Amino acid sequence: MKTIVSVPAILLLSVSLLPALDDAENIAKTNTPIASYKTSDFVINLSTGMLLDYTYFNQNPINIAQVGKQKNQADLRAARAAVYGRFTLFGESINYFVACGFSDYLTRDAKTVCKLYDAILSYKLPENYGQITLGKMKEPWSYEMVGDSANLMQHERFLSPLFRSRNVGIRYNNTYLDKSGTYAVGIYNDWVEDPFSFKDSSHQFTGRITAVPYLSEDHMDYFHVGLSARYNAGDKNTLHYQGKPESNVADWFVDTGVFQAEHAVEFGFEALWSYDGFSLLAEYLQSNISSKMHNDPTFNGWYIAGGWVVTGESRIYDTNTGYARRIMPNGKYGALELIARYGDVDLDDESIHGGEMHKWMLGTNWWIDPYWKASVSYGTVTLDKLDMQGESDIALFRLQWFR
Repeated sequence: MKTIVSVPAILLLSVSLLPALDDAENIAKTNTPIASYKTSDFVINLSTGMLLDYTYFNQNPINIAQVGKQKNQADLRAARAAVYGRFTLFGESINYFVACGFSDYLTRDAKTVCKLYDAILSYKLPENYGQITLGKMKEPWSYEMVGDSANLMQHERFLSPLFRSRNVGIRYNNTYLDKSGTYAVGIYNDWVEDPFSFKDSSHQFTGRITAVPYLSEDHMDYFHVGLSARYNAGDKNTLHYQGKPESNVADWFVDTGVFQAEHAVEFGFEALWSYDGFSLLAEYLQSNISSKMHNDPTFNGWYIAGGWVVTGESRIYDTNTGYARRIMPNGKYGALELIARYGDVDLDDESIHGGEMHKWMLGTNWWIDPYWKASVSYGTVTLDKLDMQGESDIALFRLQWFR
């Protein structure tokens, strides 16, 4: 059984093994790669990154009774490497992207060195007819999930009970009205990685459409809105929703367990406003379960987050993806961002008692340069579960590097 090594050792090891950050596809494509090789018909680049955390918990006795004692600990949150580029096939240019994670093997009990996160091939259709992507990827569902986690003002995703990290399938995406909006649709089935057959494995149909009614010429000031829809059928007519309180090392605070259900029809709404260093981000997700056994329960989650970059920078808006990229510091001392968020996830309805958690969080991001970021956040999660209401204070310290 592996043991967690010291913080300095984790940092040294994660950098030396060429790790890469979650959601590295767009990060990699907007930075100078670690290494690159190019010919007229073939391009390969290497991108790397890491997230190093320390998490502190202060639980009251009721919360300990609900979820057990949480351990204060360092965590190699992510250590990943990505290779990306293009090749020519039958005269057509094909883009590829593969991302592999090592953190589970280095600090946990994983038996395989590489955990495959992304493995995609994409082809851009002629005449601006969009792009087709095939492989293991993200679904076009939820603002928190579709883009790069490193770009978000918050340090961890909060609505994770209502989406999945990656899925296997095919996606089509494009822009409309001179890039004033985007749309994407996808079909997914993870039987390649599941122990079940194609018929019995979960399958999803997902779509997302965005619009940006206001966008400044430099793409720094904008107003973005988006809608998502998803049909979600689980493995062998079962579904399972579970989530953590913005902490990778915490136990599951809300958890429905596996339950019988025909499928779920899910909807999402997102809105993002940015002006002169200030930003507001809000999102709502709802899952309507079709389950006669459990009287068709409904689960939902939402949050509202606000940020102020004291030094004046803003996240640039990417009209190709309907998403805001990360802060790029202007000064030699970096960019300082103050953040706040409040959210709620409710997995308790009808005969399903997965619990409901509410959390507020205050924090700061120091964007040191284009590659390094240091973050601190503190918040309190309130958990309604098992006919009890418990609380836990959580402090997260993070060092992030990617290139």
